[in-house]
Amino acid sequence: MLSPIEIPTMLFWENGNTWYGSKGEARFFIHPSSHEDGEAPARTTLDAELWKGPLSRALSQVLAEASFPLSEDGLVQLTAWLEEQAAVLNAPET
Repeated sequence: MLSPIEIPTMLFWENGNTWYGSKGEARFFIHPSSHEDGEAPARTTLDAELWKGPLSRALSQVLAEASFPLSEDGLVQLTAWLEEQAAVLNAPET
């Protein structure tokens, strides 16, 4: 059985860091992204890209992308999304 996906805490993302990870054949890249909405204050999201390994992102086709709010709830949502995507990619072929 594969271990659960663990991603860094809020402080890691608030400092602008990026993260590569994997679960089985699933590979993912997460990075914070700032979005300007005119006069409203900028909002920051965590943007994730997912592909099937074993090759790097540059040598693979990104299969799914998603954005989540940079918040504790957003981290929970992001982790759940990654787990769902990994389950699909790691499912036995029939």
